[in-house]
Amino acid sequence: MKTIIRHIAAFAALMFSIIACGPSRYMIDVEMRHKSKAGVDLTGKNVAVVYGVTSEYPLGSFIESLADGFAWNLQADYQHTIDSVAVFGIEVPASEYASRDSLVALLMETGSDVVFLFDKVEFGDMTQTSTSITLPYSVSLRCYDAMNQDDKMLTYTGSSTARPANLEQLPNEAWDAGKTVAMSFKPEWKHEQYSIYYFNGDQWLSALTKAELYDWKGAMDIWFGFLDSNDVLKRSCACYNIATSCYMLGDYNLASDWLDRSDKENPLPLSAALRKRINARK
Repeated sequence: MKTIIRHIAAFAALMFSIIACGPSRYMIDVEMRHKSKAGVDLTGKNVAVVYGVTSEYPLGSFIESLADGFAWNLQADYQHTIDSVAVFGIEVPASEYASRDSLVALLMETGSDVVFLFDKVEFGDMTQTSTSITLPYSVSLRCYDAMNQDDKMLTYTGSSTARPANLEQLPNEAWDAGKTVAMSFKPEWKHEQYSIYYFNGDQWLSALTKAELYDWKGAMDIWFGFLDSNDVLKRSCACYNIATSCYMLGDYNLASDWLDRSDKENPLPLSAALRKRINARK
């Protein structure tokens, strides 16, 4: 997970907020990854892009370039967080695969977690001048994510107009169109704030320093040391902080387990808000 942490103030200012007999809170600003506008999250998944092969000119080269541009931009948008993006052409009409069960079959054939299918590309009436061509077209794109608990096929449609200089340039227009379609599946980033509990003491401040630098594993190693404390509030705060760390690292089930343990030790004021965030990610 790509996370950008803003250093809010000089860390020395933190010392003035310490309360000897109880926990204090330190706020960390984070840019968090969220699902795309299309409602699909491709992080860590194998992705297949499928299109129907046709010898019809110029439709065949248009569809192929459309799928290639779409796949290329998916990979670029998610950088190294997608395991792989593969493009497949099928010899039968793609519209025959436009159902949930058919997309599941494509998943099995391609060995992917998510499949995108360009099942319909239609051209409108073409007009031509001495310098350019105007060709309206419409696209239907279907998606099935085997790792999504909703277990349903999603359908997206859209239309645009290609304006190449000639038909030989039409694949270039299709490539750009595919890249544009892929933008709807780009992850969104939102600014959020997260709180960490701390007490007076070098170990608590050392853990905060690591958390501020996004060294969540290093911070957890320190908080683990407080789990055997005789102070129930320190044990609860340590569990809460560990839950936050697990959330930041993308292990939402483990984050929930640690938050349960925190609530069992001693419910904290911030527990409900963190649980809501965890559940939204599951």
